[in-house]
Amino acid sequence: MTKLRFLVSLITKDNDYQMEQASAANAAAAELGVDAQIVYADNDPITQSTQVLKAIQSDPSLRPNGIVVEPLGATSFPQVAKTAASAGIGWAILSREAEYARELRKSSRAPIFSISADCKNRSRPACISPACGGGGRRKARIRACAPGCA
Repeated sequence: MTKLRFLVSLITKDNDYQMEQASAANAAAAELGVDAQIVYADNDPITQSTQVLKAIQSDPSLRPNGIVVEPLGATSFPQVAKTAASAGIGWAILSREAEYARELRKSSRAPIFSISADCKNRSRPACISPACGGGGRRKARIRACAPGCA
């Protein structure tokens, strides 16, 4: 069986929070027995979208099975997400709602979702609640409360 590969696109490596995210992604990948490639956008949204698109458009044997993006700037990369979904690559956006996700899930077999902190639900600090979406597709809501959240 082929080992699953994930691309994790972060904003910068000049920030302790981003470095902690990279460390957590690598630890989770090791625990799950999957590969994680971390790329940094160097605070440039064009660099970020280019890095992710190159991975999506690479040879199928080199493509990631899933992409996790903490988007830089105001966009959540809807066109890049659509390209990933068309290629059968899973797509997750960090710290942002992906308003396009519901529509993409209708036509994609790959999981499409967003992950964000839910500071209103402190009683469930690390809750993963899978639920079936329309058409029998699976989606998950992941809630995590960051320290210091009000």
